[in-house]
Amino acid sequence: MSPSELLTPITIGSCRIPNRLLAAPMAGISDLPFRTILKSYGAGITFSEMISTEAFVRGHEKTRGILQRSEGEIPFGIQIFGGNPVAMAETARRLEAEGLCDLIDVNLGCPVKKVMRSGAGAALMLDRERLFRVVEGVVQAVSLPVTAKLRACRTSDDMMGLDLIPDLFSLGVKAVTVHARCVSWSFSRPPEWRWIEEATSLGRPLIGNGGIFTPEDAVKMVIKTRCDGIMIARGYLGNPWIFRDIQRFIETGAWEPVPLEERFDTMKAHLRLSLQVFGERQGIFRMRKHIAWYVKGLPLNSEFRRRINELHDSSELFREMDRYFERLKKKSLKSEME
Repeated sequence: MSPSELLTPITIGSCRIPNRLLAAPMAGISDLPFRTILKSYGAGITFSEMISTEAFVRGHEKTRGILQRSEGEIPFGIQIFGGNPVAMAETARRLEAEGLCDLIDVNLGCPVKKVMRSGAGAALMLDRERLFRVVEGVVQAVSLPVTAKLRACRTSDDMMGLDLIPDLFSLGVKAVTVHARCVSWSFSRPPEWRWIEEATSLGRPLIGNGGIFTPEDAVKMVIKTRCDGIMIARGYLGNPWIFRDIQRFIETGAWEPVPLEERFDTMKAHLRLSLQVFGERQGIFRMRKHIAWYVKGLPLNSEFRRRINELHDSSELFREMDRYFERLKKKSLKSEME
């Protein structure tokens, strides 16, 4: 696939995605307000935070809240995790019956110890028999397309993740996303894109994930690996316009850093959405980490970050944003005059 094809549609089962730039599911991060922002900047598909199937079948209220989608989230995917084949299949069946999504993704790669101790995420890679029962159960429970996301390997000497790919497709999975790191690495080492390249010969569509922080990274991944699409995760933190920047880079060969005014307008729009969805207290709490990401690398940001972590009133938070913006503008003007 050429880089220009990233801007063309891809069909996964019955789900048509308008481009091949996927916004990854991230626990505690890819909630409805942020997904709305990501979608507005050109993400082809957004995914919910991963949901525990055990909690879902028990009717856990917080889990239900994760499944909210905005009107503009078309298509929308929900990522599920769990080690119980029955609960996984039942969750998938209910998600389809209630019309909550257009695609279901099975998490087979989460390296978080709490998740793995429950027999879910990357722990399933160590128990092939149970992994196959989980995946087969989900696929057979729904007519929606089912995809899977996994890590390339357990360790660099054990390519267990790649070995699973042909079997996943034979079980009816419609696409696989490969995160190009070992389970044992977590995020401590750079991704190995050559593993994505190897994976493309094992089944397609094959989505590449890991190490995309700039438009140049996106293009380099496609050229090196020939993957069928890319999934961006940490690269969109504080940087939702990366999807637009990739599009501009592919179309024109250039892209410009987001203007300061747009950065702050986006940050404030995100805060308003968070307040609307979660209310004052929780909305502010959930935004603190996002605001820190939005201002990362900007001058004078340490004092601003300290201040916002002390505020509990949204009107004060908006005023603090405006004060910081004005300080940055004055600093920039002074630098230009010197």
